[in-house]
Amino acid sequence: MRSFRLSRDVTGAVNVLLIVLIAVLMVSASTVVILIYQGEQSEEGSDDVVAVGQTIKVNYIGKLLDGRVFDTSLITVANDDAAYPKTLSFTKRSNTSYTPLSFEVGAGKMIAGFDAAVVGMKVGESKTVTLAPDEAYGDMDPAKLVTFQLIETVPLLLTFTPSSFKAAYGVDPAQGLTVSDPMYGWDVTVYEFDAQADRVTVKNVPTLNALYRIYGSGNVGWDVKVTGIDSNAGLITIQHQLDEGDSDMIKGLDGTSTFFVIDVDEANGTAVRNYNTELLGKSLVFTITIVSIVE
Repeated sequence: MRSFRLSRDVTGAVNVLLIVLIAVLMVSASTVVILIYQGEQSEEGSDDVVAVGQTIKVNYIGKLLDGRVFDTSLITVANDDAAYPKTLSFTKRSNTSYTPLSFEVGAGKMIAGFDAAVVGMKVGESKTVTLAPDEAYGDMDPAKLVTFQLIETVPLLLTFTPSSFKAAYGVDPAQGLTVSDPMYGWDVTVYEFDAQADRVTVKNVPTLNALYRIYGSGNVGWDVKVTGIDSNAGLITIQHQLDEGDSDMIKGLDGTSTFFVIDVDEANGTAVRNYNTELLGKSLVFTITIVSIVE
């Protein structure tokens, strides 16, 4: 009889332990589910909205109105030129530098339109905004705009002092010396060197109908065509190989200064060299995604 009671007691104890163990497992599982849910909410579905004074992290893609990307926090966008063509001033950074942008909302460290756009957004939310120049980087400085003619004339003969000749061509003058023009790249011959008069006369020697690259090489600068050489008038006529489709699509190097070709007007025969930064005076399109609100 005792052994029966002992057996029954042991069985009862085991049953109690099983019930307790099942309860503990159910509570633990519920806790895990709650933690997972809360974690997902904090990263993707938080009800918290961005407010002024908070520090947030965002991913972004910045484009011009024509769709070209000028900046991004996403390495995939930076590396994909086919899907995301780039502006003239886009600079590829190291891969590790492409991380979400962190900033304090309303602290004045971002352009005004970007700062205002994130207010009221939720974590995980994305939106695209278009900012006028006054909400972005402001207007151009008119003093940095230089208008030029698409058809120009260049003197056939030029006069220098020996020192100014060396400054222009990098060598001392000598009778009959041939050098390269620093602007157009065509041959230049020392036509007359009068040491006593301290005078050097040079003759530009371009090839008729030839193309010469100016303001750079390769993807920088553009071509001019020699369309006329008038020895009687002492003039070379050149035509800039630019059309209206080249506006905002070509940059040049003028000494150490970079500029952008804008406002090519074939009807009026003019174009403009813009020495402002590329984003001044432009409307900008930003796609912004809130990554997190930093507590």
